[in-house]
Amino acid sequence: MTTFQIALTNVLVTLVCIVPGFLLCKFKKAFADHIPTISGILVYIGTPFLEFTSFASLKYEPSHLAQMGIFFAVSLVAQLSFCLLFYLIAGKRRHERETRVINIASVLGNVGFFGLPIIRALLPDEPLAVCCAVMFIVSMNIVTFTLGVYLLTGDKKHISVRAALLNPATVGLLISLPFYFFDLGSKLPDAVTSMAGNIAGMTAPLCMFVVGLRLAASDLKKVVKRPGVYLASGLKLIAFPLFCYGLVLLVPLPPALKFTLVILSATPCASHTLNFSEIYHVDPEIAANCIFVSTLLCFLTLPLMTLLPGLT
Repeated sequence: MTTFQIALTNVLVTLVCIVPGFLLCKFKKAFADHIPTISGILVYIGTPFLEFTSFASLKYEPSHLAQMGIFFAVSLVAQLSFCLLFYLIAGKRRHERETRVINIASVLGNVGFFGLPIIRALLPDEPLAVCCAVMFIVSMNIVTFTLGVYLLTGDKKHISVRAALLNPATVGLLISLPFYFFDLGSKLPDAVTSMAGNIAGMTAPLCMFVVGLRLAASDLKKVVKRPGVYLASGLKLIAFPLFCYGLVLLVPLPPALKFTLVILSATPCASHTLNFSEIYHVDPEIAANCIFVSTLLCFLTLPLMTLLPGLT
């Protein structure tokens, strides 16, 4: 199979997992009220185990560490730059509630639960690419709790450096690094490795179940009637990946890692967008709709990003 076909197949298989969540909610076997609990499991258990299994399978090499550092820096700069670029282009509309949500939705992506399994499928012989995906998750959390929350609320008091540096993604990374540096993963019992892999493997389907629950509990007529949803989806699925594509061509990274960064940037809008919109009461309806629409549309856009020249 070609890279395009592998990407298309994996995206479609992932999206199919929306259906059980949708049906369970419609038949009242699961409820939208359960979403916060499931989301908590994903964030506080799923994320660290995804990171652990990624680093535990990679043997330490100084060159790998340098490449992960460059990858982290590029992903951080890309997200910060695109947010600020949109902020400047928005002009007087930048302070409108819908525009503020679109701003962060255009950058924050479902990198961990959607993007990481896709990278594993596309680059099965590149464990470093999976570890770099973890670095993208960490950089996204830094953006979320600093510039992201400021752009959404317009108030610097909501910026939390502590949350940016101490969250499930960074804690999971700190736990995982000793296994990477000292090759502890190879010394673990098979039962432990198997359990960690099973927990990490459940995160992508569980994330899609949540999307299905949200979709079933939403008014679909409202989803399709808001132009801002399509603007945010277009920015997230097309404009931001192309922006990152132009950026990675200028940096000294192997083609596989350039490919990884572009594919991760093309993932649909992250649940962070909705979570923060609800916390600060900034148009959570459009935030939820951005997640739904971008998740459904990514089966068209994400495989196309694999065809960009210079990435393989």
